[in-house]
Amino acid sequence: MTGERTALALGYQPILNPVDPFEHVIGPFYARAEQDGGASYAFQVREEHTNMTGVAHGGMLMSFADTVVAHAAFAANGSDHVVTLSMSASFLAPARVGDLVECRPKLIRKTAEILFVGGEFMVAGEVILSARSLWKTIRMRSKTAKIPEIQG
Repeated sequence: MTGERTALALGYQPILNPVDPFEHVIGPFYARAEQDGGASYAFQVREEHTNMTGVAHGGMLMSFADTVVAHAAFAANGSDHVVTLSMSASFLAPARVGDLVECRPKLIRKTAEILFVGGEFMVAGEVILSARSLWKTIRMRSKTAKIPEIQG
């Protein structure tokens, strides 16, 4: 079963209009609305996502992590735009070609200007990456923030 069929079988839908153009290059990514109003995200590791040892490149995993926790930060912040202040990650196990990497990001804390967001990234129920990030609320001058839409 391909990653897309696996993702679709698990209730994920392709994110057709990503927030950042970069996501078109590194995707496709998938999203699934959860019953409590949150969302889960996934991507299938492809050959072009790997490093020289044949496992998912750390930069790819960090890019996916940044994208996923951004969705949670946007959702928690309404119409105000947010930008990444910092992100830390612990790489706990490899993800291989064909693996479906999944995450359900969580808002940990929110102040007037800073959001604390994190997530555990899993393959087949095993945590492969743990990420935490800080996001700053900014006021957009010429554009409005584009909040990611989750079908569900």
